[in-house]
Amino acid sequence: MELSEFEFKRERKVGEFVQDFINLLKIIWGHLSRELLRLLVGPLCIMLLVGYYISTQLNLNADYSSGEIVDMLVVFGVAAIFMLIIGVLAFGFTIEYFILLRDRRDLLFSYKDIWKSFRSHGSKYFRFLLGSIIVSIILFIPLSFIIFISALIPLVGSLAVGVVFAILGLWFFTAFMLYRENYYDLFDTYTSAFSMLKNKIGEYGLASYVVTFLFRSLMTLMSIVPLIIIGLLAYNYVGFSNDFFETYVGKMLVTFGSTMLSVFFIIYYMLSVISYGIIYETAKELRFGEDVFEKIHKIGRRGDV
Repeated sequence: MELSEFEFKRERKVGEFVQDFINLLKIIWGHLSRELLRLLVGPLCIMLLVGYYISTQLNLNADYSSGEIVDMLVVFGVAAIFMLIIGVLAFGFTIEYFILLRDRRDLLFSYKDIWKSFRSHGSKYFRFLLGSIIVSIILFIPLSFIIFISALIPLVGSLAVGVVFAILGLWFFTAFMLYRENYYDLFDTYTSAFSMLKNKIGEYGLASYVVTFLFRSLMTLMSIVPLIIIGLLAYNYVGFSNDFFETYVGKMLVTFGSTMLSVFFIIYYMLSVISYGIIYETAKELRFGEDVFEKIHKIGRRGDV
C-alpha cells in the first residue's frame, strides 16, 4: 500500500483500526523514527547525563539521614521532570509529524518541517498542558472510583482498567487536536472532544487499547531478551554484591537503564499518537462529515476572498 492510497477519513471497526494502524506503520516507520530521532537526540543525551548522575548518587546500603533522603528525592524528581519534558517533546513532534503526513500525504518532509511547525504552535502545547493538569485534578476522584470498581471485576477487570486509560488518553489527544487546529478554544475543546467521541467511545477505547497492547507487548518481548542476557552476564561475571551500584559496571547499568526507559517512552508516545490520530480522523469524519471544518471556515466569507 502507498501512502497516497491510505484513507485517514473513513468509518472503521475495531479490527480495521488495528489493521490500518499496522499498514500505516509499515509505510512510515523508517521515516518517522529517523526524523524524530534527529529532533530527540539532544534530550536523550541530557537524559543519559541525568542517568549517570543518578548512578553516582545511588547507594542502596547507605544509612541516609533525613537531609540525604531529601537530596535523593530531589534527584529523582529532576529525573522525572526530564522524563516529562522528553514525553511532551516526543508527543508534540509526533503530532506535528502526523498532521504533516495527513495534509501532504507523502514522506517528502524532514525534521526541519516538523520543528518549524512545532515551534510555531509551542504556546498551544504549553497552555493545553496547564489546562490538562487542571482537568486531571478535577477528574481524579471520579476516575479513581471508576478504576477501583473496574479492578474489582473478575477476569475482565484489567481489561476494563486498560480501556478506561485508553479512553482517557484518546480524549485528551482529541481535545488537543481540536485546539491545535483552531476548531475550538481551550475552554471548549474538552467538552467538544467528548461530544465527538461519546457515541462510539467504548469502541474507540477498545480499539486504542488493543493497538497499544499489541505494541506494548512487542516492546516487552524485544527488551526482555537483552535484559535477561545482561542480567545473566552481570550475575555470572560481575556479581551482584552489596556494593554493585558503586562499581563502574553498576553505574553504567543504571545509566543504560534510564536511557532505555526514555527510549521506550518515546516509542510509546510515537505509536500512541499514530493510533490516536487514525481514530481522531475517523471520529471527526463520522461525527461531522467530510470537510466540515473547511466549510465552517468559509461561512460568511465572500467568494472572491
